[in-house]
Amino acid sequence: MRLSLFSRLAIGYLSILLMVAAVSSYAIVMLSRFGGLTESILKVDNPILDHEKALADLVLAQSRAEQKYVISKDDAWRQEFVRLKNDFAARVARVAALGGRDVAASLTPIVADHRRYIELVDDEDRFVAARKPYPQARYKAAKDALVDSMLNAFEKLRLGQQQAVATKVANLASVADRAQQVSVTITLICLIAILLMSLLITRSITGSIGLLKNKTREIADGNFTANVEVRSPPEVRELAQALNSMGEKLAALDRMKADFFAAMSHELRTPLTAIKEGTGLLLDGIGGPLSDKQRRLLGILAEESQRLIKLVNSLLDLSKMEAGMMSYDFELGAVEPLIKQAIAEIMPLVEAKQIKIASRLVTPLPAVRMDRERLLQVLRNLLANAVKFTPHGGAVSVTAQHAGDGIQVAVKDSGMGIPVENLQSIFEKFNQGNQLNSQARHGTGLGLAIAKSIISFHGGSVWAESQLGQGSTFTFVLPC
Repeated sequence: MRLSLFSRLAIGYLSILLMVAAVSSYAIVMLSRFGGLTESILKVDNPILDHEKALADLVLAQSRAEQKYVISKDDAWRQEFVRLKNDFAARVARVAALGGRDVAASLTPIVADHRRYIELVDDEDRFVAARKPYPQARYKAAKDALVDSMLNAFEKLRLGQQQAVATKVANLASVADRAQQVSVTITLICLIAILLMSLLITRSITGSIGLLKNKTREIADGNFTANVEVRSPPEVRELAQALNSMGEKLAALDRMKADFFAAMSHELRTPLTAIKEGTGLLLDGIGGPLSDKQRRLLGILAEESQRLIKLVNSLLDLSKMEAGMMSYDFELGAVEPLIKQAIAEIMPLVEAKQIKIASRLVTPLPAVRMDRERLLQVLRNLLANAVKFTPHGGAVSVTAQHAGDGIQVAVKDSGMGIPVENLQSIFEKFNQGNQLNSQARHGTGLGLAIAKSIISFHGGSVWAESQLGQGSTFTFVLPC
């Protein structure tokens, strides 16, 4: 069963989520372990070390205070001794609470030595208070021995605690290194898996979308017949089917349009030709003498008939081109004679408007593969437009030169120009470029579209350049 687009994306995202969750879970476990070791060092081991040092200092302080009391008999030193003793007992209790059973067990002999030390101090205090003689040296030696024992015990305890801290720090480093290695490995595996999965899902989607894109471009270019086959995902397959259906309908509409234009052109051309010929006969006096008003009306009728015939012929040509039915007779030939012929045909209109026309042919020009009649049609259209939009007394020029792998022909006029925003659209059907010029309204709006189609069929290109108030230049290039 083909998975839908939603299912593919859901599976992909779920897989990525599971991978991320796995990496995150491992990271959380390692961080928890790392945090536990760190907390133990900061909240237990380091405070115990501080307390052990303070306890050792308290033992020495008690010994000094007791000795000063024995020598001076000053009760203030006795009170200081009692304070230090109580402080010692309180710190021992805090250390035992922090370190648990192991630390409490290591403190047991110290507490016992301290108890015997206090008992000796109390015994000696009674002799001192009664001012009776006693073996002072023996008491001092016993007390010093107990103090040394406690200090040694604290030193061992401190060294042991430092070793424990060092072990935990080493464990921290080991945990950090192992976590880093495992995290990097898992992350790389996840990234590779995510990348591969993303590529597979993306390719399965973009491949089908690419086919649809190409199909859309073909439809935009006027090719409605080619169907696109998409197997999956189902949503894209349905879209492809809809696009194929649209293409078929557009193809049918295009055929209907072409058939309509062809039929209408044939149906209109016959009566229009008859009207033109009849009008010509009347103007020639076949029906008898004409008044000036009648002759003017017949002249207008003849002119409009000719314009309509031209429009019908253009519509017929365009419909053939769009339907792919236009026949071309290609041969290798020179462009110069065609340019000269087109100029000669337009000369009556040029002379009527008192326009200066010039040609510059940079010879020798290479021969090109062309349909002579169709290329002559292009030249006629471009020259007719140039003359039409050039005011009385203006100038039109035609240049032809070798350009790269082809020849370039340019027709320039001195008319009012075309707005920049219209330069691309003037080659579209029924677009007359600059409606501000009254001459534009008398055209068919098909000449440039036909010219572009012919030049494109020759493998060339055509474009326009213009500046308002300075005229326009229409250029086409044909490959050699």
